[in-house]
Amino acid sequence: MKIVKRLLKIFAVVFVVGCLCIGYAFLVEPERLVVNEYTLQKNDQLSSMKVVQLSDTHVGTHYDIKQLDKLVEKTNRLEPDLIIFTGDLFDNYSQYPKKDEVQESLSRLQATYGKIAVWGNRDYGGGAERIYQDLMENAGFIVLSNEVMSMEIDSKVFSIGGVDDFLLGDPQMKRTANQLNGDYNLLLMHEPDEAETLVNTPADLILTGHSHGGQIRLPIIPGIRTELAQRYVDGFYTIDEETQLFVNTGIGTTKIHARFMVPPEIDVFEIKF
Repeated sequence: MKIVKRLLKIFAVVFVVGCLCIGYAFLVEPERLVVNEYTLQKNDQLSSMKVVQLSDTHVGTHYDIKQLDKLVEKTNRLEPDLIIFTGDLFDNYSQYPKKDEVQESLSRLQATYGKIAVWGNRDYGGGAERIYQDLMENAGFIVLSNEVMSMEIDSKVFSIGGVDDFLLGDPQMKRTANQLNGDYNLLLMHEPDEAETLVNTPADLILTGHSHGGQIRLPIIPGIRTELAQRYVDGFYTIDEETQLFVNTGIGTTKIHARFMVPPEIDVFEIKF
């Protein structure tokens, strides 16, 4: 009987802990928003640029306008020089067609040198293809699709390229990467796994999203894996001696509205070049 009672106690504890973890994963962590800060250095470091990356908001029934407004407010408090959005604005636009509200919210994002976005796969699906570029441009973003732009910072050139989505767009990754010609070169794209082919290009840093970091991080059990985010899932990776890849784990959720040990994140890069 003692063994049975002990086993029942163990089962009860495991059951309670499991319920608490499930409640946290569905109700608490998706509402969190952490800020990760990184410093990157190149050359003589006379110039600097504070780049704030947002990705994968998946605006919809599980991430509404009120939450987007909070994201905008928190981002502005970081006083960014440049805001980057690496795709997947809506979760499914056909189910949550709030173009005007989202546009108005994003228009309040403020950055010294502007706001730049690229396309994600969700920006093509659910009817979003019809409105994404117009929405983002009206909100003050420059949308780059296999294009490169540059800006002068303290007599140095900061070059930025944006690649179209790999799953549903028409990406021209290497051609875009090879057009980068600044003192510091930033490449933006949505899906990270394709970055492994960008060896010996001018890109210094590649910013991506799409993976959601797997959303659920447990021992042994793999998280949610998305196509073209199987190998590169979270954080920094080395492509070659000159190029780093960074995978943002996103703001919203996909497939299941839960996160565990992978909180929504804003990433801040203090780039010195």
